[in-house]
Amino acid sequence: MIGVGMIPGTLPVTRLIAATRGTLEAVVFVAGYLVVWLLIGVVGFAVLSPLAPELRWAGAGAVLVAAAAYELSPLKDACLRRCRSPLRVLLRPSLAGGVRHGIDCAGCCGFLMALMVALGLMSIAWIALLALVVFVQKAAPSGRRSPRVLALALATAAVVTWI
Repeated sequence: MIGVGMIPGTLPVTRLIAATRGTLEAVVFVAGYLVVWLLIGVVGFAVLSPLAPELRWAGAGAVLVAAAAYELSPLKDACLRRCRSPLRVLLRPSLAGGVRHGIDCAGCCGFLMALMVALGLMSIAWIALLALVVFVQKAAPSGRRSPRVLALALATAAVVTWI
């Protein structure tokens, strides 16, 4: 899930590190990034997986509303700003930059990952859709505005589950 969902959004920064510091430093950066996501993934899966069968459609709507609200939060905005800025990464050693970037990206996308685990949406199609959303938010010129569109889509999905 990490490889499909999170790495595409980190490719621009990884390419920048490879161009300025070399391939080995880019590998170290990605390793730091992956360690953060692996830890978050293991903890999140352990906490959320037992809850997934208990969610009914009304519960799914509540989870979708919570995800929509988070997309509009100042914390999400701050994490997305840091995640989109490669300068913060370049001012740190590669491993520390990868860990910091992973933490910032978790602040951007962690709730979407939790949503997927909580709702049991672990299929390749959902992960590919998440990868597209993450890539747009992190790398596309219009990415800074995309959380509003995503929040609207999540809130709409919540309403549909309640109808």
